[in-house]
Amino acid sequence: MARYRVLDSNENVVEEKEFDDATGAYDWFKTVAAPDDSLGTVMQVHDEGGWKNFEVSDGGTNPNPSADA
Repeated sequence: MARYRVLDSNENVVEEKEFDDATGAYDWFKTVAAPDDSLGTVMQVHDEGGWKNFEVSDGGTNPNPSADA
């Protein structure tokens, strides 16, 4: 199982959870509520000893969000 976490725009951990696959993690990410004043969220996966961006939701302010994984 891989560990995933969601960060707000200030890089504070909003939630953290383990999943068997990326599909389950992505479905969970879509349900995690960011604070109303947040400009976006990022989902990270713990991979090879460190956290990597897996999915980015910028609140619609960035036309080219990026992910590391």
